Formats: sequence, C-alpha cells, structure tokens
Amino acid sequence: MHRRLLLSVSAAVLGLSLAGPVRAQAAPTVIRIAAPEQGASGQQSFPGSTPLAVAKLRGLIEDEFRKDGIKIEWTLFRGAGPAINEALAAKQLDVVYLGDLASVIGRARGLNTKLILPLLRGSNSYLAVAPGSDIRSFADLKGRKVSVLKGTAYQRPFDQLLADAGLSEKDVKLINLDWPGSKAAVLNKDIDATFGGNDLNLLTDKGVSLPVNTRGKGPAYTIQSSVLATEEFTRQYPAHTTRLVAAILRASHWASEEGNREALIQLWQQASGTPAAVFRAEFEGSSLRERNSPLFDEFTRSAYKGVVADALRLGLIKQGFEVDTWLEPRFVNEALRQLKLENYWSPADKDGRLIKG
Repeated sequence: MHRRLLLSVSAAVLGLSLAGPVRAQAAPTVIRIAAPEQGASGQQSFPGSTPLAVAKLRGLIEDEFRKDGIKIEWTLFRGAGPAINEALAAKQLDVVYLGDLASVIGRARGLNTKLILPLLRGSNSYLAVAPGSDIRSFADLKGRKVSVLKGTAYQRPFDQLLADAGLSEKDVKLINLDWPGSKAAVLNKDIDATFGGNDLNLLTDKGVSLPVNTRGKGPAYTIQSSVLATEEFTRQYPAHTTRLVAAILRASHWASEEGNREALIQLWQQASGTPAAVFRAEFEGSSLRERNSPLFDEFTRSAYKGVVADALRLGLIKQGFEVDTWLEPRFVNEALRQLKLENYWSPADKDGRLIKG
C-alpha cells in the first residue's frame, strides 16, 4: 500500500510538472488588431490622436512579442465600428480599437468582448458643411442632406445636438456614409453637411467650413475610445493580454508627457496624414495626461453607462447590459504595477474632474 501511495503521489507530481510548462507555452501565433480607417482622397490612414498610433508607429507591440515569434497583424476598416463588429462576430479579430458607441452596440448585440484599456477620453466632434453652404447651426440642418456613419461614436453627439435644436434624425435627410466617402461627398456638394471627427479639418482649405463642434460642451457630448479584446483571447492568453496592454501603456505614458506635446503631434500627423495644426487645435487647453488616462475610474464607468443609456433611448440597441462586468481592469492594473506607473495618472470623477487624493 505504501509503495502504491508513493507511486500515486509521484504520478500526480509528474502530471503537474508536465501540465505546468504546457500551459506556460500556450501562446498565439498571431495577434489580430483592428482600428477604423480615417483616410481621405483614396489614401488609407491610421487614426491619429491616440496612444495606439504611437504604439503602432514605434512598433512597441511588435517589439514586445518579437522574441516569442508572435506576429502582429493590423487591419484598418473603412466601415469603422460597424465593420469591425462584423469581423469580431466572424471571429476574425482578437483586439480592436473602438469609440464608445460602437463598442457598446457590439456588446449589446452579443459580441463577447471585454474592455481592457481606456485609451483616449474627451474627443470632440465637428459639423462640416459644403463650400458655399449657408448652414451655421444644427437648426439649419432641417430638410438637408447630412451624413453620419451610423453605429459609430459620432452618432450619439450628433443626435444630442439635433435634440438640442428641437430636431431628430427624421427631420434631416440622413445618409449613412463612411468617413472617407463623407469627405468626398461634402467636398463635391453631393451632401450639405457631414458630422465626424477632427480629421474633417482636412477639408477647410478646400472651402469646407466647420461651424459647429462639441468643444467645451461637457462630457455628455464627448467621445471616449478604448481597446477591447475578445473574451476568448483574454481567457486563453491572460499573460499576453497584460503584455499587450503594457506595450500600449508605454505609448500612453510618453503621450501624456507635456514635454512631448509637439513630437506627439508630429507623430500623429505621420500616422493619419492630418495636418499638425488640427491636433494642436483639438488638444489646445487640454492636459495630455488627463486625455490619455488609462484608468478605470469613476469617469470611465459613468461615461460608458451613459452611452448604454443613450443608446437605449435612441433605439440604437434593444437591450442594455451590465457595464461593470464588461469592464476588465485587471490587465491595466497589473501592467501599471509592472511599469511602476500606479500613481502616474490621477482618477477623475464622473464629470471629468480630477479626484484629489
């Protein structure tokens, strides 16, 4: 009996020793990352004004995984959030960069994602009108041809600004058009106006004007963007998820240093093709550290809960979900610990005010 017990224990120990390395060696051969395309004039471009653009141009994610032989595959989607959500549903992606509304719509419709890294907060939106147009406010949009890419983060502030003017989407001739197509259409006067991001400033030297934007209107009008991963990826490769987050956080830290502001803007210009002046205007008066905060603080939680509530109210989703269980802060928390950046960013309250601590 004693001998059988020893053999049993030895077998169990051997089994554990064999199982351990097998689990440790489990790794993806490729990490498939996607982001929206924001190009113009037929040129494909990566979204600027984010730490992810810094990470991509500097090859920080590739450097992290090169020693393991893991390939990083980037895909830009002209159809932005809706197209990325379709690719997620088809299991063609592992990690994505999305604005708040698109990520909420995807989750509400059953995509098994986890929000693993808040990336950029407080982004503004702009109304661009065709050359020679007399549109000066949202009230002037009544009966006009206006494009907005539905299912993206811009639809939410667009609808809110319409409501502020006593209008709804039914009061305009709304056209669902991707961002490159919208730029061409407004420039050619095929539509009267389009609503989108700061890349619309690319058109101002061609006679397009931007009479309305969301600067200074408060958190309810701004857009938050984050990095999401599939639940399958985070469950199967938790250590690799942390390493991915840490690589992007290195970019977030560099992008948060005020001394790097001009170098950061130049890099964003390189990534997106958008003139540096556009980024200077967008971030004028803003703290880089606050805009690039990766914290799962009260602001992040409140902002995404607000997006879910607004999406339900606007009929963009049929049912809500528990935001707190969707947010997955453990990878950021561990990466911050490893990088010794636990106290670098300060948490903010629901209104975006820093919490003194």
